[in-house]
Amino acid sequence: MHYPDLKKQLLQQALEVFFELREVPGLKKKPSTLELLDWLKLLMAEEIPPEALYSGDQRQAIPPLHGALLKNEQDIHLFERLAFMHRRSRS
Repeated sequence: MHYPDLKKQLLQQALEVFFELREVPGLKKKPSTLELLDWLKLLMAEEIPPEALYSGDQRQAIPPLHGALLKNEQDIHLFERLAFMHRRSRS
């Protein structure tokens, strides 16, 4: 409704990332629907392809423009640390 030109695959990948991010332990403020809508708008404006959101490449563990989903700076740092630790454990 908010973004009629939004492609289904981008929406599906974005929702997967969004719900996974909401499950990250220790976040002070889980991303809300408003953050999801803001993030989708940015993804469309930057023409980010769906495959960039969820890559099998462990170096890409952090989704593009993730700061739009996590408004709290402490949450951003926590998420980035967890992603880095996850990458290192998979190496």
